[in-house]
Amino acid sequence: IEGCSAPRYETTALHAGCVELYVMQGAKIKYSSIENWSKNVFNLNTKRANVYRDGVIEWLNGNMGSQTTMLYPASVLIGENSRSESLGIAFAGSGQNQDTGTKVIHLGKNTSSIIKSKSISSGGGICSYRGLVKVHTLAENAKSHVECDSLILDEKSCANAYPSMDIKRTDSIISHEAKIGKISEEEIFYLTSRGISEEKAKQIIVGGFVNPIIKRLPLEYAVELNKLIDLNLEKNL
Repeated sequence: IEGCSAPRYETTALHAGCVELYVMQGAKIKYSSIENWSKNVFNLNTKRANVYRDGVIEWLNGNMGSQTTMLYPASVLIGENSRSESLGIAFAGSGQNQDTGTKVIHLGKNTSSIIKSKSISSGGGICSYRGLVKVHTLAENAKSHVECDSLILDEKSCANAYPSMDIKRTDSIISHEAKIGKISEEEIFYLTSRGISEEKAKQIIVGGFVNPIIKRLPLEYAVELNKLIDLNLEKNL
């Protein structure tokens, strides 16, 4: 479990982190990371896992702060029956650019991967999903599923999706779906008509949007991430 944050300094700062994981035969690693950098930090992060036979890697990422984040955790599925699952949440408020995603390289036989990405843009923030799924010529019966969901909270904000797939085998099963939407006026009206303020209504809707990923975090980190999202919403709504 990793938690990253930084106080606000008068000058622009840089965080260039590196994480390398080795998941040996039959092992499993669940790597949870919540990052809440100051808004004058450029966060350039490199994370990679080499996964061997019957190994499993689970990435859980929450990105709230920084002026600009570029983070694409990579899973290299080397061994037979190795598996990768990546779940990520990004929030971009005023003056923020969250450029995040996942890379998976299928090398071994019968490998599988799941990528689920959710982003929230508010106050003029920019969220981008940038991912890669690559299936090597030796990766028989590879399976991969990618989901990208983006929520835009106002007219000033932006969400982008840049999925990339390089598939070298015809027996691969690959699927991808992407959705970008806004909070509907009907949802807001329904909640406000029951005595809930508009701001609280948006927080409830956003909470439901990110809940499938938050519930996978350890309890103390799930509570912290919920609070961080609520604080960012208060600043940017």
